[in-house]
Amino acid sequence: MHFRYDGSYPGLLTVLQRCFAWDETPARIDRRETGQPGLFSEVVAVPTVPGRADALLVAVRRRLSAKTERHLLHAWFSETPGVELTLYRYLALGWRLGRGLDDHIAHPEVAAVHKLADRVRREAHRLKGLARFRQSEEGLFYAPLEPDHFVLPLLAPHFAARLAGQRWLIHDRRRGRGVLCDRRSWVLAELELAEEPRFSDEEKHWQTLWRRFFTSVAIADRHNPRLQRQCMPMKYWKYLVEMNGETTASGRS
Repeated sequence: MHFRYDGSYPGLLTVLQRCFAWDETPARIDRRETGQPGLFSEVVAVPTVPGRADALLVAVRRRLSAKTERHLLHAWFSETPGVELTLYRYLALGWRLGRGLDDHIAHPEVAAVHKLADRVRREAHRLKGLARFRQSEEGLFYAPLEPDHFVLPLLAPHFAARLAGQRWLIHDRRRGRGVLCDRRSWVLAELELAEEPRFSDEEKHWQTLWRRFFTSVAIADRHNPRLQRQCMPMKYWKYLVEMNGETTASGRS
């Protein structure tokens, strides 16, 4: 059977809860905006029911573990094509194995989910150090990103603690979403900027000083481009102040 959901995590959990409760085996599970119906497949659009999603998570915590619940969420954040069926197979195995599910790290269904979840956590950890905040003329600290995975929910709690008392915005430009903090709490929402942020003269001054410092502390004899790209992949350089010249200093990304 071919299921479709609204693309949200509660929407996927609703589909999974239905599959296990009604003993249905999905052939495909797609987001509505991406799924293409098969020629002979029956397509079932499943509306999101928060109560059913919560019921599944309660069952996961009770019969499996909080670790399993975390793996499910983080693997879904990977946005890898076909992740929905991967999570279904992982849970189907879990109902058979019980609380020891995640100890079976060599099992293909477990290994697949762990691999996706680890990728997401690894990128989030990396961006905690590579996100660059720049102060706008309005006093808002703005950090643009284009991550491979949907890591904003993992970054938000970290920066809420690190930048306590500040107004800041992390903008996932690839997905058109952002996390905005108003000094006390943060919210994750769709985000489309009407224009690029304008940075203060003080901010431009500090960016220039940071690039000079980055250059001055470099040791020419130890220059290792391969190691640099390994620790700081080039796909993130676009928004790193120290890796850009006047383009960044002028306030344009």
